[in-house]
Order: sequence, then structure tokens, then C-alpha cells
Amino acid sequence: MTSFLAVEMSGSVGSIALAVDERVQEREIATPREQTQRLLPLVDELLREAGLTVARLDAVVFGRGPGSFTGLRIAAAVAQGLAMSASLPVLPVSSLGAIAQRGLDTARAERSLVCVDARMGEVYWGAFEAREGLARRLGEERLTAPGNVDTPAGGAWTALGSGFRAHAEALAHVLGRAAAVVTDIEPRARDLLPQALEDWRNGRIVRASAALPTYLRDDTAWRRTRP
Repeated sequence: MTSFLAVEMSGSVGSIALAVDERVQEREIATPREQTQRLLPLVDELLREAGLTVARLDAVVFGRGPGSFTGLRIAAAVAQGLAMSASLPVLPVSSLGAIAQRGLDTARAERSLVCVDARMGEVYWGAFEAREGLARRLGEERLTAPGNVDTPAGGAWTALGSGFRAHAEALAHVLGRAAAVVTDIEPRARDLLPQALEDWRNGRIVRASAALPTYLRDDTAWRRTRP
């Protein structure tokens, strides 16, 4: 039996998922303001319903970003705290990859370009392709102006993510080449699990103290531009 607790807080909707083998139970946090208050009580609720404790988990999974700075910090801090309390390993998973996985599972997006609004006139983006049921990254994840987003090479692909809604005009050169566009899609904790399971099986785990968010943007630059 493999059991993971997954936390995803990079977008506007947060979620927690508990996976025991193929059975997944999930809870949603509808607004960012509720994340700090509701996250740990929901973790306790999921574990209690499953008859588990943190110590009986195999690993803690979290969405490493990129995405909301506050959400990423909360997810990483909770993952570190839970893992350290029970000497568990941590599995950080790309939040853009989680969107690609969700697109694969719900919209049959075998090839996708994920683009998320990063504010400050920029977007986080990356290309993904499905192999063996897993949305796998093609190249690096990037933070750029919308006009610098490149379309994936090869066959048909789907545009996924809030960036295509927030910057539709600036991304017209990309949207015009997409086979389909899905903008109302958010990463969910359950969407982290396929990549986490593969990483677990291949020994790609990290110590809790090394489980850090991926911001792509420099933290000091973000703080300097806040009102």
C-alpha cells in the first residue's frame, strides 16, 4: 500500500488530497484567504476519515509552483512541517505539470502549452506531452512577457491555463495555433499524484528541509513591486 498526502496552493483554489493506493479523497479551499486557517484542519479530517496518521504515510507531496507566492510558501511550509514531524520524505511536483495532468485527464490534452497569469505583465509557462498516462514536461518552465511565449513544435496541442484568458490579446500569436483552448483550469492536489508516484518509484525524493518552492521570479523583485 502506498499512501501520499498532497497539498496544492499555487492557484486561486487550494486543495488537499489523500491517496491510498488508487483511492483518492480530496478537499478544496475555495479562496486564498482561507488557506492558512483551513489547511491543517482539512489535513486532520482526511487522515481521520481514512484511519491514518501522518506517521503512516509514505511521503508528503506539494505543488512546488510556479504560482502564487503566498500559496507556495504555505504549501511548502506545511509539507515540511508534516514531513519533519514523522521523518518522511517529500515529493515536490510542478504546479504547471499539475495543470497539464488535469488537462490530460479531463480534456484529453495529449500535448499542451500551460500558461498561467503571473501578474506584473508576465506569465509562467511550459509545454507538456503525455506518455504512459503522465503529462511530461518538454523543456524548461519559464517566466516571460506574454509576447515571448513560444508554441510547441510538432502536432496539435491544447492551450491550458489562466494566462490565455488574462493576456488573450498579447497571446493571440499562440492562441491562433491551438487546437483547443481551456482557460478555466486550476491545478488540484490530486493532479500532483501521478508525477509524485513516478518520482517515488524512481527514488526521486527530497529531505523535508530541502523541499522548497519554485518561484521563477526573484522574491525581492516581487516584494518591491507590491503596493
